Amino acid sequence: MTTAPKQGTNLLYALIAQARGYSDTIIMGRGDPDFDTPPHIIEAAKRAMVEHHADYVPPEGLPALRQAIADRVKRVNNIDVDPATEVVVTNGGQEALVLMVLTALGPGDAIIVPEPNYNTYADALKFARAEKISIPSTADTNFRTDPEAVRRAITDKTRALLLVSPNNPTATVIGRADLEALIGIAHERDLIIIADDIYDLFIYDDYQHISPASLPGGKERTLTLNALSKSFAMTGWRLGWIVGPADLMARVRELKAAMTGGTSVISQYAGLAALTGPQEPVKMMADTYTRRRQIVMDALDDMGIKYGMPQGGQFVFADISFTGMDSAELAQKILTDQHVLVYPGSAFDKERGQYIRMTFLQPEDKLREGLERMRVAMKNITG
Repeated sequence: MTTAPKQGTNLLYALIAQARGYSDTIIMGRGDPDFDTPPHIIEAAKRAMVEHHADYVPPEGLPALRQAIADRVKRVNNIDVDPATEVVVTNGGQEALVLMVLTALGPGDAIIVPEPNYNTYADALKFARAEKISIPSTADTNFRTDPEAVRRAITDKTRALLLVSPNNPTATVIGRADLEALIGIAHERDLIIIADDIYDLFIYDDYQHISPASLPGGKERTLTLNALSKSFAMTGWRLGWIVGPADLMARVRELKAAMTGGTSVISQYAGLAALTGPQEPVKMMADTYTRRRQIVMDALDDMGIKYGMPQGGQFVFADISFTGMDSAELAQKILTDQHVLVYPGSAFDKERGQYIRMTFLQPEDKLREGLERMRVAMKNITG
């Protein structure tokens, strides 16, 4: 009996498991920040352990945290929400995306997904028993989501549109003109927009992040996800949120109460400290990522590897088709030979076997070492 090749999330977990077996592995694929959680956030969690560990936590989150989230999305995203009825605190972005999918879609419904995209959305669609309508994008247009392609793909079953900007894995930011056109299409066809803003604080050069809910016609039909995992190096704290119109958020609250109840009170007080305390750690990370991004782009340019321009986020999506190898095979070889972990593009979209996803979430010296090891591996592969 043969075993089916691993795909999607399972493929990534298999590579991560192998990488842990090497003492000198350099991680250049996974999206976890390499910074420590800022000290004032940790101190807030310690106080909460003593003072609030037995507090009742409503499923939608602590009122003070929901207010802080409402203040944040107004300040950063230009979205006005009522903290009492239009904010729900979640166990990280992961729970948030599942709740949004289950709110927007039921069995037999369809959602339009620009590809490639974050692979866990495909996993969430399986739970909803919903269908994915893929809209392909290419490096030639820097993985742009074409509104006309979206319009052509809509069927009678289409209920929603997914917009992740900056995108994971391509790091593409949706421009204002395209976003306005996409919102217009959603309005015409009465689609719910699922917006993933998790990388909204990491934007490069002159690009601009715009939340769909901030534009005319967007707020009344958009559920917006965010989390503190990336912006405050709080991956393990599992704290995120959804904001959206009250009618949709009522369904989000019902699902949240049934699935997990209230999010950890300790994490919520830590999140409150993050949102209301010093913001310098976020700027420090953003400045550091800007330098590291340039290091990765320079190294890829030197190796002759093409890539989509990383406009935001923490990724570079690189084209390795010149090797003649599938990305899963190439990632496996680089990991085995040089103990450097990159992610195969096929884990995000089975049609993207000619790409690898790289991140710049390592200190600069380690990042340079990883890129040099990768150079050796590529030279061995191409001769």
